[in-house]
Amino acid sequence: MDSCMLRRISLLLVLATLPLLPGRADGGWPAVDVPPGGRELLPAGFVLRAALPAAPGKATARVIEDPSAPAARFLRIDVTARPASSWNVQAMAKLTESIKKDDRCFLLFYARAVKSTLENGQAVGAANVELQQPPDYTKLGHSEFHVGAQWEPVIVPFTASIDLPAGSGAVAIHLGGEIQSVDLAGARLVDYGPDFPAAKLPRPRVTYPGREAGAPWRQAALYRIEKLRKSDFTLQVVDSAGLAVQNATVQVTQTRSAFGFGSAVTARLLVDPGPDGEKYRAIVDSLFSKVVFENDLKPFAWEEGASNTGTKFRRAWTDQAFTWLAERHLAIRGHYLMWGPFESWSEKLKSDPAKIRETIFTSLRERLAAFDSRVTEWDCLNHPAGWEAKNNVDTVCGDTIYADVLRECRQLTKKPLWVNEDQLFRPGRQGEDYTRVIQSLIAAGLKPDGIANMAHIHSSFLPSPDVIQKVSDRYAALVPNLQISEYDLVSSGDEVLEADYLRDFLISCYSHPAYSGFIMWGFWEGTHWKPEAALWRQDWSEKPAAAAWREWVAQKWRTTATLTLLPSTPASGLAFRGFHGHYRIQATSPAGSATVETDLLPASGPVRIVIR
Repeated sequence: MDSCMLRRISLLLVLATLPLLPGRADGGWPAVDVPPGGRELLPAGFVLRAALPAAPGKATARVIEDPSAPAARFLRIDVTARPASSWNVQAMAKLTESIKKDDRCFLLFYARAVKSTLENGQAVGAANVELQQPPDYTKLGHSEFHVGAQWEPVIVPFTASIDLPAGSGAVAIHLGGEIQSVDLAGARLVDYGPDFPAAKLPRPRVTYPGREAGAPWRQAALYRIEKLRKSDFTLQVVDSAGLAVQNATVQVTQTRSAFGFGSAVTARLLVDPGPDGEKYRAIVDSLFSKVVFENDLKPFAWEEGASNTGTKFRRAWTDQAFTWLAERHLAIRGHYLMWGPFESWSEKLKSDPAKIRETIFTSLRERLAAFDSRVTEWDCLNHPAGWEAKNNVDTVCGDTIYADVLRECRQLTKKPLWVNEDQLFRPGRQGEDYTRVIQSLIAAGLKPDGIANMAHIHSSFLPSPDVIQKVSDRYAALVPNLQISEYDLVSSGDEVLEADYLRDFLISCYSHPAYSGFIMWGFWEGTHWKPEAALWRQDWSEKPAAAAWREWVAQKWRTTATLTLLPSTPASGLAFRGFHGHYRIQATSPAGSATVETDLLPASGPVRIVIR
């Protein structure tokens, strides 16, 4: 929210917030154990403002008195129509105290849903401790939240990433993302200084349905994986005359999965000669079958890399990285050809939509010409719905801009063209608008080749395996080719939750017949856009989620076998069952040995190995 927007706020309500009461024995609301010794930054009596947009009919707010609530007076905000952005409706408390970088802090308040238009009946919002400095409003602490009809604590533990001088910060609770009525009662912001153990901060107990060991859904999914992702294969070992070799040993090693298990990568690290580059390449080579360049193929990186002197992007690095990946049979996803939301350059051209169109089309033609032969598919349309309503270039370039881009790309490449958006498992506007975009493309005779879900997940909303399956079915009915394209999970430090959820998300998607890939948006803390979501720490030590990825992707779902060819072996050859993918097969006999590399897929015929 900028300063002009704040000046247009039509309604300010004040609420003297009382200290939170302890949790009642009759279960009125859950208690939160707060460690002693912290510095309270929101003393009793501070002013909580309801900041509402100037446009009439969007939202209202009022103070309610109820001595049985977590605070005797609390705020109710009714959002009756979605504003342009979720932060256009918020509850705010200005901070008069300072916070130092690296201080351990937590924000706590209670909330409940009074009305909701979501299918699950929950109210949604985002809680922030922020620097009130436009346009960025840097967040020291942030968490999205979902609450039901009963009072629930919202807890946001955080380590301050910057200094927050006295008088420069605020608690801001954004509520404008959905049409809903939300009650907010009480609040505490407590600072324990830099030496307090982060693990001892209060934090929500987060879990999800189906997490338990032996969950029936997981057993059914693993059974589907055995049927869907594996086939029976045959190996024939012969000599140079074509006669079957007897008494041979055959070592079968799968080196890549046909399914796109992978991560976003950077060209710079893939060619880095130092120790970090070596470790980075080793993980990519051993644990992934597919990658996507995080930024190197985007328009700004294409332009910046032209000089080959940049510190982040160079076309020479990208070329070398492509070569290294191709030598190792790693599929490469092209990301992206068009970006939907307004950017700084397009914001300046809102009055000249023809120039926006020209810039978009010129850039995608250049990058298709440069990279198309080296990728296996493209994100053609990235964020066609966007994260804010009515803030994409289609609002000035016309409703046909996405169809025009897809049609142009179909003329320039035979590679599969995907659409890519976030938060499809979360009910709300973003998924609804994305569905409408896909339906409009299909109606125009431009059905995308695949639907991608970025799946940037926060532990405040963890879609269950059941929800993942149902939502996936819904999109597969539109286009039966799905992919998780940018997965990560921010959990406020619950590393066990991160590992369990990654395992179950992988199992759920791998067991669904429409999915062809599962790509994380980075894996190393040293180059992750959300460092806390990385699987490997800065020092390259594994977090539990990295161990979960290795266990399932590189062990349980990767076939290795040692087979013996005997005189009794049928003339048709050796039979084995394995996961679909790329294999290295070595046959050894007294007469010699031979090695072949091949892809084994559902329709693959016998593999013939000739020992000369």
